[in-house]
Amino acid sequence: MKVTDKNYLDTQGFSVFLYDSTYHPVFVDQKNTAMEMILHGQRIATNGDVRLMPTPEQWDLVATLKGRHADKENSRLSADLAFPSFDLTYTLEVAAEPGGVRVSINLDKPLPEKLAGRAGFNLEFLPSIYMGKAFLVDGTKAGIFPRTPNDPMVKVLPLADEPKKAYYLEDWEKAKGYTQPLPFARGKSITLGVDDALARIKVESDTSDLMLFDGRDRAQNGWFVLRSLIPSGKTTGAIVWHIRPDVIPNWTRPPVIAHSQVGYAPQFQKVAVLELDPKYTGPKTARVLRLTEDGSYKQIFEGPITPSAPWLRYVYAKFDFTPVKEPGLYVIEFADQRTAPFPIAQDVYANIWQDSLDHHLAEQMDHVSVREGYRIWHGASHLDDGRMAPVVGEQFDGWNQATATDGKWKGGDHIPGMNVGGWYDAGDFDLEEPAQLSVIQSLALAYREFNLNYDELTVDEAARQVEMHRPDGVPDTVQQVKHGALLILAQFHNIGHAIRGTHEPDLRQYTHLGDGASKTDGRIYDPKLGPNEVKGDYSGRPDDRWIFTTNNPFFQWNAIAALAAAADVLKGYDDALAKDCLETAKKAWDDEKAHPTQNSSGGGLGGAAPAGAPGGGVLAASQGAAPGAQVPRNGQTPTAGATITQPTTPSGPGRGAFNIGLDWAAALELTIATNGAEPYRSRLKELFPQMITPQQMGFRGWTAVRALPYLDPSAKAQLRDATKAYMDGLDKQLASTPFEVPPSLGTWGGSGAVVDMAIRMYFLHKTFPDLVGPEYTLRAVNYILGTHPVSSTSYVAGVGTVSKTKTYSNNRADNSYIPGAVIPGYIIIKPDFPECIDDFGFLWFEDEAVVAGSASWVVAGNAADAITREAGQAP
Repeated sequence: MKVTDKNYLDTQGFSVFLYDSTYHPVFVDQKNTAMEMILHGQRIATNGDVRLMPTPEQWDLVATLKGRHADKENSRLSADLAFPSFDLTYTLEVAAEPGGVRVSINLDKPLPEKLAGRAGFNLEFLPSIYMGKAFLVDGTKAGIFPRTPNDPMVKVLPLADEPKKAYYLEDWEKAKGYTQPLPFARGKSITLGVDDALARIKVESDTSDLMLFDGRDRAQNGWFVLRSLIPSGKTTGAIVWHIRPDVIPNWTRPPVIAHSQVGYAPQFQKVAVLELDPKYTGPKTARVLRLTEDGSYKQIFEGPITPSAPWLRYVYAKFDFTPVKEPGLYVIEFADQRTAPFPIAQDVYANIWQDSLDHHLAEQMDHVSVREGYRIWHGASHLDDGRMAPVVGEQFDGWNQATATDGKWKGGDHIPGMNVGGWYDAGDFDLEEPAQLSVIQSLALAYREFNLNYDELTVDEAARQVEMHRPDGVPDTVQQVKHGALLILAQFHNIGHAIRGTHEPDLRQYTHLGDGASKTDGRIYDPKLGPNEVKGDYSGRPDDRWIFTTNNPFFQWNAIAALAAAADVLKGYDDALAKDCLETAKKAWDDEKAHPTQNSSGGGLGGAAPAGAPGGGVLAASQGAAPGAQVPRNGQTPTAGATITQPTTPSGPGRGAFNIGLDWAAALELTIATNGAEPYRSRLKELFPQMITPQQMGFRGWTAVRALPYLDPSAKAQLRDATKAYMDGLDKQLASTPFEVPPSLGTWGGSGAVVDMAIRMYFLHKTFPDLVGPEYTLRAVNYILGTHPVSSTSYVAGVGTVSKTKTYSNNRADNSYIPGAVIPGYIIIKPDFPECIDDFGFLWFEDEAVVAGSASWVVAGNAADAITREAGQAP
């Protein structure tokens, strides 16, 4: 192995990274840092470093990185690390040696006595690779990696002078009983994956015994942990491991044929992207075969692939099979790889969004029960919402209550009327304000733009019941918009303004998986009652969720926009509620103009999505705000309710763009809802020039097309000029990746930025078809449906021939998915390894589906369908 120019150890088929990423300052353990190993194209191990527990969880103490070094001459990587609170400093060294690497821990001075039996070197192995596979201990003792964790547990109390943790972490550990599992294997050498030629690896210890633990004994997102304790009295070579991967000679990664898993429309471009190992040598052509009704395949097209070009770890070529237009079922063949079948048909996009609307969004509906046939997805949840957050300051997950009082409410008070509407944000059960506002605006846009009368749900808000596959005569988008509006109206009617959201009171409840209705007892907390005492609708159990009433201008203006959009949609279906939405929005507009909401100190956006998170959609495009903190989850991610931080489109604006026209969306939606009334129309005209600057066109400038009917005739020409200038530079920027969409270069998969591109380009194409072609929207949609790095798996769960079926949803403990959930997709494991693991659903940055992503996908999917349907109707 040699140290590469990117400062990692590498040989054909095997790579070792060392602290190319660090533990996140808020998330802490994301399973992508310290020592990591990639074997035969799979990241098999991560988090190699000293830890103080056998199976640490997300927020447990980690070492502080002081520096890292790459020694090319000696083929060695090293990192300088410390646990300052325990006066422990050491170097972690990974050096090449014949057959693999030597891993050593070298202490600056002997291990403090208090850490004896506690400090050890851990290396975590991916469960989905090793579950059900064989291992051998010391060459003779055989075992099988368990599919279900079932090890004896022992109590391991915190160290007496361990750094003080936040109260909610202390409470959580106490509630769990301070337990750790015992090892299920132990010896001087362990060979993992003996029966798997792609994952077989042997580890030998020159010092303490190797022990295998199952991290899933403590949490479903745990990994298998290989560990050796650091012996007392030693410094240099306190830990020495020899790691021997069984690398297949001259191994190259099989080609990936990235293509749309739902197929292609006849008249439009059809391009597959081939992801290739740089050392792979293959044919210069690819073929398209037609699948006939007798099951046989007939070649109907063969064409050249483009010369390969490097990007990150691999090289990429393209195969253009646009000439294939005849409707039917097809596969692509390249070398020894053949895709799953996909159709060519005019209506290929007609059914790509319904699962997102009527499964994922429906399943995420809070305060109601949700039924599908024989299945109850969940009961009516959180009927005891909620108490004003009783603790001022920052809580877990980045939530923060700025003040001890809010109007007539004080911390700990039950705020009545808040147990209505809204959606669980993501893989958790929060009511994230940006998510609620984004879903309302996206679905309102979809309903009005595409005349979306699709109806497959029954929604009875009074009975708190939802049932799938049961039409009730009301469009499902209308009912979903109503469900969101009920929550936002409750905030204004009962608190007086928009809020940060509603969140769990403790980590025990926050890490809950399964039925949301079982998280709380559904009864209002009464401190006068005993812990297990119940009196009518009240109980002495303080499990009611906390309402964080902190507000800021972003929340307030977007809540006004969401209510105005809802009013426009609800007219004719629920006129009383539509009137309430509009009057509340208009009053809030007047109040906000007279007394602007201030950014509260430390209020924060908390769970606001990181750049590129799924589902920025309308909210991302219509508003901006100072970037919010990315926040940890229990093995969960920053919620992506709305991409309200730095945008990731290549032409995205700088931070200053977010402070321009915070009331733009509110002015636009109120203008539409009131048919051009003042003062909203005048404010649109005033803000319009700011919305079409070069800085804004790659972000929210497209929304100006919706304002054109209310602006002066000259506005369209101005917007045309702005669009032309934007398009002049866009292709060059998108060409920075082989997929010609915004790249995923952050800590969270970038599918949201791509969906936003699909929406943005659709509206620009519709308005200026001579400047913006339909291919931009279709390219972005095809990317989500499989034309992306790493694999060709559709990012929309259950949609397409091959799709993601293990997602970071609230049913992830079942290794399952919710249909229509849109995952974030691949990220770059630094420095250069793109990853999105198909058969593992516990990496939130790759797998967590969020409601705003589903709502945005409803818009994007309908946009693609509209484009292809219009082409099919053309002469």
